[in-house]
Amino acid sequence: MTQQDLFIIDSLEKLKIISDPLRTKILMNLIKKEYTGQQLAELLQIPKTKIYFHLKELEKHGIIEIVKEEEKNGIMQKFYRSIARRFIPSDDLLPSHELIETSRQVFLETVLTTRNEIEQAPPETFQLSANNQEIRKNIASTYHFHATEADFTSFLMEFKELYKKHFKGSEQTPGPDAKPYMMTLIAFQRQDSSPSVFGKEEEGS
Repeated sequence: MTQQDLFIIDSLEKLKIISDPLRTKILMNLIKKEYTGQQLAELLQIPKTKIYFHLKELEKHGIIEIVKEEEKNGIMQKFYRSIARRFIPSDDLLPSHELIETSRQVFLETVLTTRNEIEQAPPETFQLSANNQEIRKNIASTYHFHATEADFTSFLMEFKELYKKHFKGSEQTPGPDAKPYMMTLIAFQRQDSSPSVFGKEEEGS
């Protein structure tokens, strides 16, 4: 089954279903790949009964779907997947406090996921070498800037095209020398123009 790029939330009921913090976590994982209820319970360290309750609610409202079933040790396992990669409410549901907090939660979960990946990354990921000053093994950067909404949107579109140009084609069939990388992009409008703890602009190795 092909995952949609975009799903429009067309009812307040669906909006409330998707706004639950735990369902947000479940949905974020199911956007990335398919999981069984057991796998999600282990991944999120939450009791299976609770996970299955939320999966049924999400499935009932058409937010997720069963993409395949496999038998294991005499038990039929159902694999769930989000029906879309992005979820946006219809205009008549805006503004919505529930959706604002759900969106904020998605950003926080993205930060936590990235932190976990950093903590589990191999030591050589962060090993620096004075002999290869021009070669960058990784990057940790924070940028503060001012932009119009149109300019910011244009940048995001160009970034997506740049990603597709360099890496999208290698997702399914990586070459023998390819190594797994992770890149997290988080960008949002800030409260004010004061610099963060790390300064106005900082770049890592």
